Amino acid sequence: MTFNFRQGMTAGTGFLLLGLAWLGFWLGPALPLYQTDPRWAHNFAFALIFITVGIAYLRPSVLTGIGAVVASFITIPTELAFWSGLTATEIEAILLVLVAGAAAIEWWTKGPLVAPSPRAGLWAKIHLPIFSALGIAHMPFIFFLSRWANDVPYLQYLPIEHEYSTTIFNGMLLVLVLLAIVGQYAKNIGRFSIPEAGFVWSVLMLLIPLASIGILGS
Repeated sequence: MTFNFRQGMTAGTGFLLLGLAWLGFWLGPALPLYQTDPRWAHNFAFALIFITVGIAYLRPSVLTGIGAVVASFITIPTELAFWSGLTATEIEAILLVLVAGAAAIEWWTKGPLVAPSPRAGLWAKIHLPIFSALGIAHMPFIFFLSRWANDVPYLQYLPIEHEYSTTIFNGMLLVLVLLAIVGQYAKNIGRFSIPEAGFVWSVLMLLIPLASIGILGS
């Protein structure tokens, strides 16, 4: 049995990679920021969202898909500062455990825990990842359309985030979401592989914001 690396190069794998890197960054070098100001806790929640959505992409089923959709739309109240980042992190941690648990059980039993009709199953396979991507899309939408212009209403639970790296990441995230959505309908445009483009773009989303921190200092 051989593993085809290129088959794993998808936007879903990219979400998982970004989530793991994001979590590692905030548990490592960026942890002092959170210890100084707990409002940075929303980064833990967002990292868990990406990990949850990534797992659902890699182990698609009705249960993992629904869990990922719910997790992704937690972005909205979190980004709008309806609750603290710590509260969002606790919710996302529970959803991650549920999705990862469902994925593990379905892998072990080699079958879905919920088996819809073939037509409903096909619909879920195509559309649940799209809904997850749309949930994540609210992160840059709210950032650019609301928080960027006026961050005062959000300061109770969110810090001011005008760093170059944050702005670049949010802008690039819009492209990744688009690639993830288009990739559910078409795998290739000519010789251009949409899933592979999503993965490559996610890698660039790791490198370019980090480069901006090193070059521009934020």
